[in-house]
Amino acid sequence: MRSIIIHAENKKDISLLKELSKKMGLSAQILSVDEKEDINLAQIMKQNKESDNLIQEEAVAYYHSLSKK
Repeated sequence: MRSIIIHAENKKDISLLKELSKKMGLSAQILSVDEKEDINLAQIMKQNKESDNLIQEEAVAYYHSLSKK
């Protein structure tokens, strides 16, 4: 299964996109800010698991930069 992530600024657009996906026979899930941060953190952990050379300060700085996006 493949996924797509769409960022919308207001609830009206989010509702419209969710309804459109339902009419197309697709499933949709609305993520909270915390859930999006968790996904990003998991991706970072997966990327850095192989290298094992991540400095803690860099990880914290990167994580904080995600909330500004």
